[in-house]
Amino acid sequence: MDVYMGIAKVILLMLGIVAAIILLSRYAGKFKFPLRPQNSGYGLKKVDSLYLGYKKFISVIEVKDYVLVVASGDKEMSLLAKWKKEGNAT
Repeated sequence: MDVYMGIAKVILLMLGIVAAIILLSRYAGKFKFPLRPQNSGYGLKKVDSLYLGYKKFISVIEVKDYVLVVASGDKEMSLLAKWKKEGNAT
């Protein structure tokens, strides 16, 4: 009987630890405790990516005042389109 109680305590303790980790990661930004990397300072921001297959994708990237559409394959990368953002007040 003591063995089953010990196992039950360990399982409950593990569930509590997992729940605490989930809550901490979810509400970390509200408590000024960031778990994700901050802005790189280069003005880079990935807007969206479309995965086309194994190691092949197209990404839309914002770089300061420009928007880039980049295609990447297994061994090469190429710029598909580039335009200046409109409506910047800088």
